[in-house]
Amino acid sequence: MKEKVSNYLISIILLITSTLFAQPGRYTKEEENGYGWMAMENPGVVYSNTKYKYISGMLERYGTVNERILEVEHLGCRMDVNKLLEDGKSDELSLDDMVDAIDKFYSDRKKLVIPIVYAYCYSIKNFAGVSKEELNSYREKLLAFSK
Repeated sequence: MKEKVSNYLISIILLITSTLFAQPGRYTKEEENGYGWMAMENPGVVYSNTKYKYISGMLERYGTVNERILEVEHLGCRMDVNKLLEDGKSDELSLDDMVDAIDKFYSDRKKLVIPIVYAYCYSIKNFAGVSKEELNSYREKLLAFSK
């Protein structure tokens, strides 16, 4: 009888702790989000290139096959990318810059639900010189979209 009560109590404790400490999903609207981005970090490796590979692969998909970004074009950043190209600023950007910018974007935990592609777009808009007010408005749209 004691063993049954003990097993029952352990089961309840496990259920409660797993519910309390459950991490939100890595996907928002079927796209990997900030939780997935943070999971790419490997604290045991001084230099990990997982994030760089992710960004490179994403850019290749959107560039070569002209894949649409979640079918929500008003949240995309194609015009900002074109502005960077026209202004000749794209040559100044590196994958290091982009990874650092996305890391900074996700440093605010409430943004972790936003898909990585939109963290990328936010960073592109910032590099393109979009005003702080427009960036704040864009961030709010992203948060609303990601709920």
